[in-house]
Amino acid sequence: MKKIVVLGMAVIVACLFQISARAEDKVLFGFEKDTQGFEVPEWAMEQEDHVAKNIEVSKDFASEGIQSLKVDCAFPGKVWTAALVEDFEYFDWTPYKAVSVDIYIPKTAPIGLKGKMVFTVGENWKFTEMARSTQLVPGEWVTISASLIPGSEDWKKTIVDDNFRKDVRKLAVRVESNKKPEYTGPIYIDNLRLTK
Repeated sequence: MKKIVVLGMAVIVACLFQISARAEDKVLFGFEKDTQGFEVPEWAMEQEDHVAKNIEVSKDFASEGIQSLKVDCAFPGKVWTAALVEDFEYFDWTPYKAVSVDIYIPKTAPIGLKGKMVFTVGENWKFTEMARSTQLVPGEWVTISASLIPGSEDWKKTIVDDNFRKDVRKLAVRVESNKKPEYTGPIYIDNLRLTK
């Protein structure tokens, strides 16, 4: 009987911890009504190595709510290619410690696609990408997270400080195929959020 009570208490504490952690998150983009300003940028449409074709909201899959952003792509294999979608806004993320996004590729997608976030920051519009890509798993939502804490090493060739956090001007999500795999089909993006 004591084991059941202890187990029950452990489950309650775990649930409260999850609720508390989620309460600390601020969802920026949940795509519940529309694409919320996200688009395949014109410059990417003109590049052979950028393979996102179009975007729309979809009820096919969602990690939060009932909809996500569906991006149709055509990765040819044999060369590095990427599908990139971005939103242009001014953000001040000074109070936040991390930024995260969820990406889903269908069960039928091949192994080998990777995802990362890319920002444009500050008055000089500095292109800033994550230092590492995250492997996507067919049939599963994968969360990509990066620290915004000063001194973070999650960003390539960038000093993360309050100047970085207070002036984010573009944010992009990029899925990459580095010569392989070949894949034509959708990717889904959801729950782009900040954590205090």
